Amino acid sequence: MATPEQDVLREMAGLLGAMTDAALDDAERRRLAQLVREEPEARRLYLDYCQMHALLRSAHGVLAALEPPAGQRRRRVGWRAVGVAVLALAATAALVVWVVSPTDGLQPAITSASGEVQILRDGQRIPADAGGRIRSGERLLTGPNASVQLHLADGTSIRVGGSTDVGFVQEKAARQVQLRTGVMHCEVTEQPPGQPLVFQTPHAELTVLGTAFELLATPVESRVRVLEGRVRWTAGGRSVEVAAGEASTANIQGVQAWQPVCDLDFSTLQSMPPQLETVYCDSPSLHTAQRKIVPAPGGVRLEDGSLRFVDSRQVFGEHGLLVTRWAEPVGGDVAIEVDVAAGEPWSMGLSVDGDSFQGYRIIFIAPNYPNGINVDSIYPVEATLLAQDPRPISTEQDHTLRVEKRGAQLRVWVDQELRIDTELSYPLAPDRKQTFAISSFGVGPQVRALRVWKSRGG
Repeated sequence: MATPEQDVLREMAGLLGAMTDAALDDAERRRLAQLVREEPEARRLYLDYCQMHALLRSAHGVLAALEPPAGQRRRRVGWRAVGVAVLALAATAALVVWVVSPTDGLQPAITSASGEVQILRDGQRIPADAGGRIRSGERLLTGPNASVQLHLADGTSIRVGGSTDVGFVQEKAARQVQLRTGVMHCEVTEQPPGQPLVFQTPHAELTVLGTAFELLATPVESRVRVLEGRVRWTAGGRSVEVAAGEASTANIQGVQAWQPVCDLDFSTLQSMPPQLETVYCDSPSLHTAQRKIVPAPGGVRLEDGSLRFVDSRQVFGEHGLLVTRWAEPVGGDVAIEVDVAAGEPWSMGLSVDGDSFQGYRIIFIAPNYPNGINVDSIYPVEATLLAQDPRPISTEQDHTLRVEKRGAQLRVWVDQELRIDTELSYPLAPDRKQTFAISSFGVGPQVRALRVWKSRGG
């Protein structure tokens, strides 16, 4: 005696075969919709069938043996047989691989995972491994050093970083990826017209039709960096278009669009870019009105795939401050990111709204404040402390350091962690060149990459 599940399978086989032939009548269409809506087994088989059929056609096209003669109506029995065979194959694969029902429309599949990776399912955290799938309404949670590679049904690829909380929701035609916190690198395939894939953070909504981007969310800010294509970034009722190379942030202040100034991978460079100039000031005059700033083209060099500051004593015979600054003004509102490599203990400054002599300096692993961060300015003469953070920065691991100035607000990040969030009221020289700089007062780090954006409007 056939079980109800077997009856569903048998009826679905006939309906799906007719659907493949475009031969469903109104009653059959209503019945298929009813089964998919009401029967979990029917819904699973329908999705399996559609996906498998699409994969077969994509990989092999229509089998020549089953192609009808020109001008002749296709024989329903041939395609129905193929439909039943594909359905059986999909059902068998489901027993082996699909332990849970797929997420309708999105169907996130874990292709690889490392570190602590869990799925929040029905209020319970369960371990997630390669081959697992995530249902609509469930969330993927990663530990601090974990990473996960996801593949969506439409071919979209998502790499999820550590300390990330992301969910996937399918509601009718709406498909949403909800990033609460953490970082993702996304390569989204071209989406059907009128059916965009939407990414949500606590601060903004990102709509894509086919592009590659990095998306990050923290409790205070969300940001996107577009690598290819274009996205629409919406927050607080305002939208901006963000193109390749550009970035945008969103927080309680609204949306800020950033256009690229430079994107330098020092491992690929044979010489220093002409826009970067290096200067030097000796220690005895650094904090005096007679400050001596001289050109120092040999103050930095490219080695081991990175930018390195030299020991100033080897070049000038005296200790001092080496500064590599952008030659052209970029404005006061900028965002700077540097990737630094693990190595011997180092110290480094990033300056915004002016160079290291006239702007705001953010010193990572400050010499007089071991392992923490100082924000100061040495304009006009003496260093004026503006903010501090005591939390240590380990030089035994790689880091991405970020400084972001928008109006009076200054934010400083180490990797994904916000270290300083303050407002600056200290006055700078009105005639200064509003640029940015990297500086070293001792042993600098190996700087792998430098990325800078300037404001593209408020």
